[in-house]
Amino acid sequence: MKTLTVLLLVGFCANCFGYLIKVPTLPTKPRIAPLGWVHIQKLMLPLFENVCEESADPQIVKISNEFNFEATDYLKPDVIDKYQNLKSSRGLLAKGEIFTETNEDNFNEFRVIYELLYNAKDFDTFYRAACWARQNVNCGVFIDAIYLAIITRKDTERVSVPAPYELLPNYFVRKDFIIKASTIMAGKDIAPTEGIREDGNNFVLDTNYTREIYEGIEDSSLAYFHEDIGLNAYFFLTKLKNMPWVDTEFQRSVRYGEHIYHFIRQLMARYNLERYSNELYETDGINWDDMDVTQYDPMLIYSNGNEFSPRTENTMTNSDVITTLKNIENNLATTVSHMRDGGFNKPTILSHLMDIMVFNNNSYINLAMKVVGDTPVNSPPCALNHYMTKMRDPIFWKINKKMVDLINNALKVLPGYTKNQLYFPGVQVTNIDAKKMITSFEKFEFDVTDALKYGDKDRNFLIKISQSRLNHKPFAIKVNISSLVVQKGLVKLYLGPKVMPGEITEHKKLFMLIDSFEINLKRGSNIITRSSSEINNLSDDFAPLRTVHKNVIDTEFGVDALSLNLVKNQIGFPSRLILPKGSSDGLPFQLFVFVAPYVKATPGGTKSNIQLNYDAILSPGYPLDLDIEIQELFNLPNALVKDIIITHKIESKPNYSAGGGYNRERKWDTVDDMDYDIMSDDPLSLVARPEFTQKKDKFDYKSRKGQYGKKDTSFIGTQDTIRTVPDKSLDTKKDLEFNKIYSKSDENNDNVEYTVITKKDDNLDLNKVITKEKVINKGDEDEDISNIIISELDKTIQEIEKESDLKVEPVNLLESPRRRYPTIFNIILKPLPKEIESDERVYE
Repeated sequence: MKTLTVLLLVGFCANCFGYLIKVPTLPTKPRIAPLGWVHIQKLMLPLFENVCEESADPQIVKISNEFNFEATDYLKPDVIDKYQNLKSSRGLLAKGEIFTETNEDNFNEFRVIYELLYNAKDFDTFYRAACWARQNVNCGVFIDAIYLAIITRKDTERVSVPAPYELLPNYFVRKDFIIKASTIMAGKDIAPTEGIREDGNNFVLDTNYTREIYEGIEDSSLAYFHEDIGLNAYFFLTKLKNMPWVDTEFQRSVRYGEHIYHFIRQLMARYNLERYSNELYETDGINWDDMDVTQYDPMLIYSNGNEFSPRTENTMTNSDVITTLKNIENNLATTVSHMRDGGFNKPTILSHLMDIMVFNNNSYINLAMKVVGDTPVNSPPCALNHYMTKMRDPIFWKINKKMVDLINNALKVLPGYTKNQLYFPGVQVTNIDAKKMITSFEKFEFDVTDALKYGDKDRNFLIKISQSRLNHKPFAIKVNISSLVVQKGLVKLYLGPKVMPGEITEHKKLFMLIDSFEINLKRGSNIITRSSSEINNLSDDFAPLRTVHKNVIDTEFGVDALSLNLVKNQIGFPSRLILPKGSSDGLPFQLFVFVAPYVKATPGGTKSNIQLNYDAILSPGYPLDLDIEIQELFNLPNALVKDIIITHKIESKPNYSAGGGYNRERKWDTVDDMDYDIMSDDPLSLVARPEFTQKKDKFDYKSRKGQYGKKDTSFIGTQDTIRTVPDKSLDTKKDLEFNKIYSKSDENNDNVEYTVITKKDDNLDLNKVITKEKVINKGDEDEDISNIIISELDKTIQEIEKESDLKVEPVNLLESPRRRYPTIFNIILKPLPKEIESDERVYE
């Protein structure tokens, strides 16, 4: 009887109190590689050493010389015929030539070499073919082909992927720093400068971005984002693995087109969040009739010594291509309408749109790049001609913005999601908390010694590149979800700029999906804590090749064990960049949480109405990829929007290194229009080279704040980091003062004061305080996340009015009856015309 009583009591308590759910994630301890994987990893490493020169590794040289193509060694023997035809007709691209993915002949050769590697029937054949390609194929062709083969082959799925910026640092780092590093590597004397320092047995070059060259141009403040080595490496590898002709399950999926469109939307949303962080409007799409585009020089250099060609201002001469682009723009919506009327569903329609916009040889993106990325005859290519460097050029983002707008407008002819497709019966999101979201700039070093190796002589020192990169402290998001029954759900977390109430649907394309995960909901309240380290589809930095080599040797001698990590987990979006840069005083953003029924895709079979609703959930862009009414989505109980703050930490002391321009507080309105003088007698001087080192035009400077700060150490506890504050913690001593106006400089401005308007002052309880408790004090910035305290929800103004028969209004009523936008909204949302007026009261 006592046992039964205890069981009943436990069951009762479980129903009364919320469940604390730690969402299950992948094991924190990586798998240890068996000897077979250790051997594979050891064989692969020499393939990436000094990759643009012929390998001196004896094993690679021997295998390459003895290699012969045998049809029986390949899953598809016709790949050998394709190679032989290519070699006999056009020949292979010479090793010293420049490879670009936008050149049709170059691209076809890359595809042929990749198919030779991919279709090898076993690892032994693949490795021998890779050794042959390493010695006989153009450097750029080999790099693209070997990366894609490693990503798609099963027998290399746990190989450590080398960082692209270690193989070709000259595609990621400004050429003046590459020239300095090459000079040191060649053993030549170089005068000590501020940007070169010795660190033990290493030479470290503190590098900077192109911002200091293009100071004053609007997009120059985003150079740290455009030129981020992790972001550009991610885009390069994602473009490769998303090729439509790659034979994988992903490409064969009926939702392949939807996923590609979702990738483009996500990229643009993330970019516009960073613009918002830098007080810039949402970027405009490119306009072929009014090409007001600033010229851009990426300041990069090829391995053969040629410089990347700059993109000049508005030099479009191919009017036929522009006409074709306009025809695509004008007919895209009509195409969707015809397909809808023909009974095609959204996945099929989007797959066709992706063919038109991305995949075909004459796709919109290829034609657009041909117009803006065209260089003079016999001139080297520009940044837009390479997957590794496309994102550096601001015009890349304008073209992608145009594509997203065109597709969004075309999809408006499709019916939006119904309430039944958005509603999750019995589920309600009751609260969201996200604390200690702090960004900063940290120094990152990577090794370029092998890539810049000069001849066969090995140096007894290493050369490293140091850059300041955007990062964030660990953070946690807590979501409280109530469920009437036990069921499985899908949680989606979106991050967007702070927008005005009622305008989220209009600006939903600015919200980026930062996480999506399944959850087992218990009956009652479920408190879900999601830490930044658990977010799906993110990757940390690539393991340095020297570190991998050391781990292999240690494993062979039994000193240590080589960790295994799936390739797909190494090439995700950089985890550092999941948060946009905050501001020193806190920049407002919004978190949107949506919970849907968890659905697993099942091919075939007839579909009921419920299954048709579930089909919508399977869309990667659901629920923000189609037109929606605000009451259809944001008023649902299974959706909730919460304001949050992201703070950026800035160093107290300036960093005066060559790469330190991003590490100090800076007043933009005090910057002079200066020339960048470089001593002409310096052997590394750029005076005689490009003219972009001197500014010729004057620019108007906006008043902005500088940004960057050093990284602080912060940890997230494994336990639940959010707990309830007892009522006694509330401030009950501060009396209400009538009609008092508080300025922003007041000491206690974290609390919101109100004017109380009432005709029943005699009945007013003067001891009652109308205030909002501060969540985080300024002195708590460095507090460990595990110590964060989250208060209970305060009463709303409406509840206060109802209880006390009061009318509560903010004291600062603006005089103008026109609709006014707070300053923070003008950053991302362009104000409406002055003719649009409103009679509603507007408060500060």
